[in-house]
Amino acid sequence: MSFKGASSLKANATCLQGKIKTTFSDLVNKLGEPIYPNSGDGKVKCEWILEFEDGIIATIYCWKVNRVPTGEYDWHIGGHSQKAVDCVNDLLN
Repeated sequence: MSFKGASSLKANATCLQGKIKTTFSDLVNKLGEPIYPNSGDGKVKCEWILEFEDGIIATIYCWKVNRVPTGEYDWHIGGHSQKAVDCVNDLLN
């Protein structure tokens, strides 16, 4: 399964669909560097926005933390449906 980076516009209206336990360095090794959005409320410190071959959009992000977690963390997976979680799990596991 492959993906490409997607614009933040495609991530609009996504919401939490599940979580994946991994580390920041594992995500960077597999997905590249994240973006560091300037969310006005400060709830998201970094995220990856992925678009899979079949058009499914998934986001991976840390939520309501003081700083980007470096150790094992339950990263949030956002999307428009549960299919986002399935795609992320297929890609990372």
